[in-house]
Amino acid sequence: MTDLVALDLFAGTGWGVACARLGIEEYGVEIMPEAVATRDTNGMTTIYGDVWDGLIEPRPRLLTDAEREGVRRVMGKIARGEVLTTYELLIASPPCQTFSVAGKGAGRKALDEVLLAIAERDYLDPARLKTFGEKHDERTALVLTPLAHIARDLPRLVVLEQVPTVLPVWEACAEVLRGIGYSVVTGILNAEQYGVPQTRRRAILIARRDGVAAEMPVPTHSRYYSHWPERLDAGVKKWVSMADALGWGDFVAEKVMGKGMVERYGTRPGRDAGEPAFTIRASAGGMEPGGFVLRSNYGTGGDASKRGERPVTSPAPTLTSKADRNKWDGVRRMSIEEAAVLQTYPADFPFTGKKFLQVGNAVPPLLAEAILRTLLD
Repeated sequence: MTDLVALDLFAGTGWGVACARLGIEEYGVEIMPEAVATRDTNGMTTIYGDVWDGLIEPRPRLLTDAEREGVRRVMGKIARGEVLTTYELLIASPPCQTFSVAGKGAGRKALDEVLLAIAERDYLDPARLKTFGEKHDERTALVLTPLAHIARDLPRLVVLEQVPTVLPVWEACAEVLRGIGYSVVTGILNAEQYGVPQTRRRAILIARRDGVAAEMPVPTHSRYYSHWPERLDAGVKKWVSMADALGWGDFVAEKVMGKGMVERYGTRPGRDAGEPAFTIRASAGGMEPGGFVLRSNYGTGGDASKRGERPVTSPAPTLTSKADRNKWDGVRRMSIEEAAVLQTYPADFPFTGKKFLQVGNAVPPLLAEAILRTLLD
């Protein structure tokens, strides 16, 4: 346990789960009503909704009646709506849609403008920073709001997370932080190297202002080499497969055969998850719980025509907010329970409202925990 207090911008629930496991007292800023409801249901405290309110207004606005509707409020030590001024750890995972290769890429096109905004120190004037967002895309400007919080509050510890294309922004932020006394490290982490059954890559910034050198978490598992799955990194555990995470390791798929086929050829023995699958046909959904191959909902490099497939004995591809479009053997859609497990949520974690959106947008709690542990050692 620790007495560390964290302000979690764009909170969702992934960091909150990790904080709870480590005994970190997390207070979230979250604008999505469904996510607030999920946080409340799971005992997480949300102190206000709009991240801009914590920067521009004298006091952050309270959630509106509409946002409160149907949501059970769980009050923590700090009343909802009060400015949190005593936190030591800032956590932020700003929206990634405009930067993601899966989106239209407004953030990538505005990357030079974002870097210019840092160079011109727009983060010191939140109103000016918000004007920048109105000129481009508010979600793009949101990536710099954590820097505005840091410059104002000087928290002792900082963790920022985003899609890989944001790494140049984190590197520019790192230079600013070093100039005000922080030790900073930036880089790309592969989620499967920390026990997440998913090949999710994320740009990370970790900073400390306590005299201790900032470090990335040491991998505990091998990287997954998609073109050479047998290759494993030395000195660490093997990556975790979908089958292992979902408890399908001992699962045997039964070949579905019609009565006439059985009469002519006899029955077919099953195959376990470590063997090649039977030929996949349109009726492959007859192999429960969905066969051996997961077909991704998005294409390689953003090309929808290049939808990848992974055997269930491998880690999953990156789960997105549209993870329900992933299909086992091209037939059965992934369930929310399966998506949550592959994102490393507890098996009994309840979600409210737009469940796949919350799961796909979350930091995998196991990855978050590995990152946060570097700040507790």
